[in-house]
Amino acid sequence: MNEPGRFRANYGLPLWKRDFDGVCTYAFIDTVDARYASLLAQAAARARDAGSPSIRSLAREAAHWLETTDFASADLDRIRQKTIRYLLELHPRRGQAAGDTGGRAMPTLENAHLALSIFEDASRIEMTDRKRGCVWRLDTSKSGYRLQGNSPPIPFPAGTARQEQESLLVSYRLAEGPLSFRWQLEGDHIAVALEEAPTGVAAVTLPGSFSLSDEPVELALPLYQGVLLRNRETDWQARTGPGGHGSFSMGMAGFLGPKGALLTVQERLTGWAGFYGAEGGKMFVTFEEEPCPVEGWQRPCVRLIPTDADLTALCKRYRAYLKERGDLVTWATKIERKPILKNLFGALMAFTGYNVDPELDYAACARDLKACGFEHIFFYPVRMGHYSLDFLMGGDQPVWLSDAVLAELKSIEGVMLSPWCWIFEGLDDGPGEYRKLFRKDAAGNFMPHWKIDDFQWYRVCTSCETDYIRKRLEGDLKAMDWLHFDVDATFPPGPCYNLSHAGHAGHPMSREADLEWKRRLFSPETVGNRIVSSEGFLGYCTPVYDIGSTKMMPGPDIARQTPVPMTLLIYHDSCVHDWWELHNYNAVPGWPVSELGRGMGRVGTGLPKLKASLDALYGCPPNVFPFGRQYAWANPATRESFSFSVRLEDPGVQKALREALPVSRLHAKIGPLEMVSFACLTEDRSVQAAAFADGTRIVANLSDQAREVAPYGTLPPTSWREVDR
Repeated sequence: MNEPGRFRANYGLPLWKRDFDGVCTYAFIDTVDARYASLLAQAAARARDAGSPSIRSLAREAAHWLETTDFASADLDRIRQKTIRYLLELHPRRGQAAGDTGGRAMPTLENAHLALSIFEDASRIEMTDRKRGCVWRLDTSKSGYRLQGNSPPIPFPAGTARQEQESLLVSYRLAEGPLSFRWQLEGDHIAVALEEAPTGVAAVTLPGSFSLSDEPVELALPLYQGVLLRNRETDWQARTGPGGHGSFSMGMAGFLGPKGALLTVQERLTGWAGFYGAEGGKMFVTFEEEPCPVEGWQRPCVRLIPTDADLTALCKRYRAYLKERGDLVTWATKIERKPILKNLFGALMAFTGYNVDPELDYAACARDLKACGFEHIFFYPVRMGHYSLDFLMGGDQPVWLSDAVLAELKSIEGVMLSPWCWIFEGLDDGPGEYRKLFRKDAAGNFMPHWKIDDFQWYRVCTSCETDYIRKRLEGDLKAMDWLHFDVDATFPPGPCYNLSHAGHAGHPMSREADLEWKRRLFSPETVGNRIVSSEGFLGYCTPVYDIGSTKMMPGPDIARQTPVPMTLLIYHDSCVHDWWELHNYNAVPGWPVSELGRGMGRVGTGLPKLKASLDALYGCPPNVFPFGRQYAWANPATRESFSFSVRLEDPGVQKALREALPVSRLHAKIGPLEMVSFACLTEDRSVQAAAFADGTRIVANLSDQAREVAPYGTLPPTSWREVDR
């Protein structure tokens, strides 16, 4: 019976690794696998002390792989492919010295920190981190371009690499035109800039994904508050731009290896997407640059920064980069501009629903809630700050509390009031004044967005939003202490082709100009001494707003897909990261807990003990829906809605408030401080710890089982504890 697979497994690499010369069944045999491995070991030994630094590094990598791979359980076909790949790069050909590059020159840049080497045909690009002994190699299979935003990526053809003074220029000739990148050493990191791209290309990887020799890496991605990914067993991929919910909350990503990490930093604030996933047992992530629809390519740049091999080091290096750019504005500076921010620390975020509840005594409920012991309560929304109130949600009118009720609420010490600043979109009023504010696409069409029942909303130009809210704050929203904007920080900036708008009169508004209007919308020049919040946590909004929302909870696969506080390690002393308004501690109808794609995490209302544990660990304020009225979907596909009420005496509300109170009091102490470190304390990563600048240390058990963790003893299920410093 011919069973080559069984012979390869039984008589091949496992025996070769144990130094057998062969095996005798009825005749002495060996296998092709063993011969390849032997040849590779010889080639690696010859090249280890010869050739360029890159070849010597590759030789060490190959030898390490042969030594550490468990051939008895490995996929032999993949082993053979990898062996051949190493041999093609290391094995000397006729007329070559051992360890040379096969006639291909390798332009190289070096300094005390790094070495950058590129084959002259650009088929291999690698950077050596000399401090940590890591060699990061560009995965050329993930480098390419797209002709349309969601079309399959096309790999780059063979290119050229040449040295130009203190940089390396890598060029490709595409069918659409020339494409080139400039690689340059910048002290402790490498900057890669897109020098030239053809107009017919919709997206270009910059520069691509990286692998660390033969050692596995996991990804640190800024999805929601952040997540560590090592679910590489099956192939999968995803692509998203900057924004809230499942989009990138920051322009960065990281590769974490056993000895070192690589931080990739997107220098542009907008005009890019993150492309990530797993393929062939390896994780990958890369930025894809996109031209501005109005202004074209903007010479984007990505920085590659080696760091120590842990999440804290990776995030702190990104924080340092933001400081260098002047893009990290701390609470101390913000409070100088807006003294009202002092009231934020120790708060309860109290969502009361978009709908008006005519049977509810809002002021009496607020007094009862204040009696629960909360120092400050941030109610939202008390008025619907929209262009019109002529619509229904679940059959209800939008909330609009009277001046008398607002006065009663403001008389309660510690109560802070916010409207629902839903000005991102508006209803079509025909030839009226609001239609003039609508954003237009390149074809001159209005851009439909949200829909509830038969009511259709259209997107508004951000330049018009800014003028509109400023006027409202001088009128019927003047009493507001803080402002919650609906989805302005959720959606990335985009162009507007409505040439009648005063903010860009006579010409289309570019994506970059829209970003500046978005920042102006949130800034003190527009809102004055008011705290600003928006759905969506976005790093580029943190200099001007104070609260960003959307977080996730761990899912069932927390060991391989681990929510971690990346945003808090970077911005804790600059911005609050809140839950989305309908992901409160207490469960409500229509918004159940659901699992994100590929089990990355969970979102939804309820699970107060778990959310309190996360908020204590992260140093965030709690968020409860204590009373009010809200709509939900009866049929999401048809956008049919229904409404429900929440009461303070509801058992679920009372349980949520009991969990929220100690978290709120903790936030009063650590809310203004930097989070200085974070770590997972157990193999399955369900027990985590964070430390803050005053020495406060929080340990949280995020699992539904009690855990024994030294030196903290037994941690009850879904619990948190402040521990000795």
